[in-house]
Amino acid sequence: MLKILVWFVSKDTKFLNSAINILEEQHGGIEIVGKAAGEDISNFDKEVDVILVFGAKEIGMGKIVQAARQLNLPEEKLLGDWIICIPGFTIKNYRRLQCAQLSIFAMNCFGGLISHLFGLQLRSPFFNMYLSEREFICFLREPHVYMEESLILKNMLWSEGLEHDYPIAGLGNINLIMNHYRDFNTAKFNWDERKKRINWYNLFVTMYTESKETLREFNALPYGKKVCFVPFKSDLDSAWYINPEIDFDRKESGFHDIVNNFARGKHFYYDPFDMLLYGKKTQLIDM
Repeated sequence: MLKILVWFVSKDTKFLNSAINILEEQHGGIEIVGKAAGEDISNFDKEVDVILVFGAKEIGMGKIVQAARQLNLPEEKLLGDWIICIPGFTIKNYRRLQCAQLSIFAMNCFGGLISHLFGLQLRSPFFNMYLSEREFICFLREPHVYMEESLILKNMLWSEGLEHDYPIAGLGNINLIMNHYRDFNTAKFNWDERKKRINWYNLFVTMYTESKETLREFNALPYGKKVCFVPFKSDLDSAWYINPEIDFDRKESGFHDIVNNFARGKHFYYDPFDMLLYGKKTQLIDM
């Protein structure tokens, strides 16, 4: 029986019942050995299998891990409540994903969004930015070469939607549209720090396109785990079809929004654990 210590870090309990029910079903019952809020958790000294963190989704697992370190709690036993509710979750799958030290190269925000969803450390500098399909494929053909290049400021542009200036950065002969940064120095610092964490032995590369030719070019790249989301059906292994009419809320402005809603955990078209761990295409809904 799974022994659980419950840690409430905010008043948000919307995942509480679902998370408990899933763990009970998967383990044939659970034993809650204690409950605590805030720093009071440091007073518990019973042996547990899991420290189940409730109310952590908006706070983020990064901050929860930092707090756990200060309280001398075992990081390897932490488990965010919302993660349990992700399709394909088992404790074994999640711990395997944590240990995998996966690096995600993504054409847009997909990698950062799904890393945040799973509470994973960012092991790629492709975060808070995007680049064109053509330039992303150029990068993927010679990623080591591009990672040796220095990031340089090419221009600053104003975003009406975000209401701030953002940098256009050059990396060799490609441009990075760093639209979620307000200044180049911060963008460059984060880029340089995150590229040090790249795990070249476990890469996951992903993009989206509405072009069959771009899909063919992407499919020819020599990566073991590669996913290209497309709004059309294809027999190519790297083609992951999402029906463009699947817009549940009728609010998305384009196919990229439908794709990013997968990474946000808003709509799960495929099993995300199978995708990230194995590059396996396990469809969850009829499309």
